[in-house]
Amino acid sequence: MRPECALAVAQAIGRSLNQPELKSIEDRLRRNMRQLARTDADWQAKTTSERMSAAAKAAGDELVAEQMLNKRRVALTILAHDRVTNYMKRFPDNPLEALDRMLAFSADGKSGIQSVESATRAIRDESISRMLDVIDVTKGKFLGLLQDSEGNLALVRELHGEDSGRPEAKQAAKAFKDVAESLRTRFNRAGGDIGFLEDWSMPRDHSQVKVARDQAGWVADHLRWADRSKYLKEDGAPMNDAELTDFLNHAWQTLATGGVNKLEAGRAPTGAARANRGSESRQIHYANAESFIEAQSKYGERNLLELLIGHIDRAARDIAVVESFGPNPNHQMRYFLDTAQQEMATANPKATPKVQKQRKKIESLYAEVAGTREPPVSPGLAQGFDTYRALNVASRLGSAVITSLTDQGTLALTSKINGMPVMQVFANEARMMNPANAADRRLAMRAGLGLNQLIGSLNRFGADGLGSTEAISGRAAKYSQTAASKIMQVSGMNALTTGMQRAFGVTYMDALGDMSRRHASLQAMDAADRGLLEAKGITELDWQVWRLAEPEDFNGAGSTVLTANAIYRLTDQQLQGLAQQANTSPQRLRDAAATKLLGTVLDETSMAIIEPGARERSFMYGSAQRGTFGGELQRSFFQFKSFPIAMIMRHWSRAMAQPGWGKAKYIGALVATTTVLGGMAIQLNEIASGRDPKDITDDGMLGVPGLRFGMASMMKGGALGLYGDFLFSNQTQGGASALAALGGPIAGDVESLFKLKDMAGDANFDATGANLIRFAKSHIPGANLWYTKAATDHLIFHNLQEMFSPGYLRRMEQRARKDFNQRFWWEPGEAVPDRAPNLGAAVGGR
Repeated sequence: MRPECALAVAQAIGRSLNQPELKSIEDRLRRNMRQLARTDADWQAKTTSERMSAAAKAAGDELVAEQMLNKRRVALTILAHDRVTNYMKRFPDNPLEALDRMLAFSADGKSGIQSVESATRAIRDESISRMLDVIDVTKGKFLGLLQDSEGNLALVRELHGEDSGRPEAKQAAKAFKDVAESLRTRFNRAGGDIGFLEDWSMPRDHSQVKVARDQAGWVADHLRWADRSKYLKEDGAPMNDAELTDFLNHAWQTLATGGVNKLEAGRAPTGAARANRGSESRQIHYANAESFIEAQSKYGERNLLELLIGHIDRAARDIAVVESFGPNPNHQMRYFLDTAQQEMATANPKATPKVQKQRKKIESLYAEVAGTREPPVSPGLAQGFDTYRALNVASRLGSAVITSLTDQGTLALTSKINGMPVMQVFANEARMMNPANAADRRLAMRAGLGLNQLIGSLNRFGADGLGSTEAISGRAAKYSQTAASKIMQVSGMNALTTGMQRAFGVTYMDALGDMSRRHASLQAMDAADRGLLEAKGITELDWQVWRLAEPEDFNGAGSTVLTANAIYRLTDQQLQGLAQQANTSPQRLRDAAATKLLGTVLDETSMAIIEPGARERSFMYGSAQRGTFGGELQRSFFQFKSFPIAMIMRHWSRAMAQPGWGKAKYIGALVATTTVLGGMAIQLNEIASGRDPKDITDDGMLGVPGLRFGMASMMKGGALGLYGDFLFSNQTQGGASALAALGGPIAGDVESLFKLKDMAGDANFDATGANLIRFAKSHIPGANLWYTKAATDHLIFHNLQEMFSPGYLRRMEQRARKDFNQRFWWEPGEAVPDRAPNLGAAVGGR
């Protein structure tokens, strides 16, 4: 800034300014001039003085708006502070527990508040439910294995304001823009500051690794792809090649370093308010859809659907965190953690170490819920382990659909707890899984139900980071992720899981809709039903909004289905009275009531069809850093263990919260149903593997007939079926020891490699070749698919094992008879079976 200008500014404000302040003013003026150059058609006709005056006015208006925003943020922070403080007072002996419950869903029903995790999931799934047209356009053919390139290009064209000539792409683009805009405005209502940009089309994706490889190439490419009309100087003239190249070099520096280039040496980062996230300038502008697609292909990490869903996911998380803790949630969380820790340690100094440990657990949970975990230390190492874990899913869970039969037990139990007609849930399950009933599935998806598998999530199988919105670069990682997702699809696992989720969700929404018609207030409800809702944070105000909404008729699945969409259809006029009573706006009422409704349904759905959440992930991974050997080994150790951990943390927690004899009744019902279904899963898996059913009357354990099989069934029902094999032998039928099985797939693989030279107890018999074939098979995607594994075993793998280790199949049969008291209905190595399974073997028949 010129000296005379600096003097004029100082005289105007009544004090002198330092150099950083002067630079800030100058930068603000220049930025406003460039913005006006793009929006003011007469800009180039104006004199320099007129331009400066217009920019100064715009900067002044901007400063006033910022001051107003700061005042509003202070008010929102105070409200959030009071809200959290009052909630912490409900737990006077352990205020840290209050913060824990605010963050993640607790199954015991004692929270009385909707968690940030539950709100995030509800906001995300409600938003995605309005984007089904986007998924239709991009998902492609062949079970989604191939992206629809034409559909992607058409959608990107529409998002960039071009006419694709495809009505479905135009409709999909409008759906995404409407959803993105609704999330932007909701975020801003909570104290955010993301301005509306007419020319914002869609989120961008720049891989730091790919961008950093070649500065000159990245700059040259973007010089070619750039929309030159967006890169103007203060006078409105377009930047020349040299000026734009200089700008792009600065942009490359920021992208290639992840923003490290902007850190001030010697100054610790203070952490910006979460409400500012997304307000940074979106400065990379592409000339057209083709340029954007080419840039994403060369420098991005995600496909189009992942990019759009990722935007929704981040926005939902930010909204939930800011609405709960205020515009600067990280600062608020540190304050409340400090306050609670100090209070508890002062009250009981001996408990200080325990309190510190509890705080660390909550910090880890907050990082999981708020999405503030550090990026991988070594992206390459993280990608390598991601590839390995995805390969495990693809090669070992092809028969998981059989084990998932035990879900019917938790589905029935959770339905009963919530006062739902169990037979109606099962009827709706059949309806949702009927291939000819696409209309009912579509209705359920539009209600926000059963969307995880639709977007490729593998969270249920302990594959955190796989098939999710996290970016995974590298061809091997992408291919293994795709294989894992598609094996779950072709095995029928996705269809069964989503069918159950949608059936439970629709039936629960129907029950809530019916109750909201029959009861004028929460107090008028049955105490048990009221307690279940109040445990989720449902208030009388929420209930009255629910009552105003008109339930939907789901064609036989339910005639009073209360959905978030029904709540969002309420007009401001309908909500005016309640809004005045609560001193809030109609839109805030809609947001809160809809989020609590869908959040409540999704919470209970994750109990009925167990899906690990933030609490389970935090327990398993803690503060383990991704991209380190220790962190990746820890994640690999817990692979396939998230389900049993979630079973214990959720259902046993809920059981212990039941009053009086209710504890025993809940545990009894849980164990009985899952044990019976676990036994069925064991027998079906044996038959699918070419073996006769196991003898359920076997008295090989303590001499009590049926005890051994009963224990194995109970473990199977509790998702510990692998360990049930050790009741029959000191190894699984796959040959793994108890220690290797406990250590997860990675430990089993290490043991298998060391045991390749296994002599099978006979110095004259070398099983190395057969063991090598078995090891290879365990890493081939689809080799364990339940409806083909008997055929592939007998036609391919048995013959290979016998070829490399003659006599191996005979020893396999001997071991099955000796350790497991079983025979094969399809003899190993035979091309076709010579008999049907002997079902009588299940009760001792031979």
